[in-house]
Amino acid sequence: MKQIDIEQAIADLKDNSPEIKRMAAKAILKGSSTPEDIFTPVLKEADRATVKIIYDVLFDAGRDFSSIFMDATKDTDPRIRRQAIRYLFRKGKFKIDDGIKWLDDSDPYVRRRVLSYLAWTNEPSALERVARISITDSNPVIRKEAIKLLGIWGSKENAGPIIKALEDNNTKVRIQAVKTLEKMTGETFGDPVGASEDELEWITAKWQGWWEIVREGS
Repeated sequence: MKQIDIEQAIADLKDNSPEIKRMAAKAILKGSSTPEDIFTPVLKEADRATVKIIYDVLFDAGRDFSSIFMDATKDTDPRIRRQAIRYLFRKGKFKIDDGIKWLDDSDPYVRRRVLSYLAWTNEPSALERVARISITDSNPVIRKEAIKLLGIWGSKENAGPIIKALEDNNTKVRIQAVKTLEKMTGETFGDPVGASEDELEWITAKWQGWWEIVREGS
């Protein structure tokens, strides 16, 4: 594509029509040998609608734009952060250290996506951080997912945070804690699914007693 055409495409990114913006982004992608050099400064200055369209076009492109999407993990829009992390995982650029950092994201859907990808990496170096959020995260769905991941990575010696989760104020989290303990240890003190509150309290007490014995023997 000629330089003047590239310049026109860049100008078209400022058009009010989303479709023209999208066509312009695709034209730059097709016509430039270094589209990163064009899109990077544009993304810093563009309005939010244009930014979203550019990321959508790049997300579906065949070339690797991991550097751009790594910057996008810091975007103010959580939807873009989620998209960026998904892109990096798809491209094999999802790193454990980055995943641990993203577990502090303010958006629960970002945190949940990161937990899912950490599970796929099968790399338990994030176990300590996951154990912490299994107790402290403000969202019960995240706490539940973190407990599941501990069941994949952990062993009986790592059961401490899950024992603490037995006191969670969310029943689904408590049930997940029991199921994870069963998976990790091979022990069982009753099925928590469908149990009454009194029955769940009894199951919890049994697991807490089991943990005291384990700690005394270690």
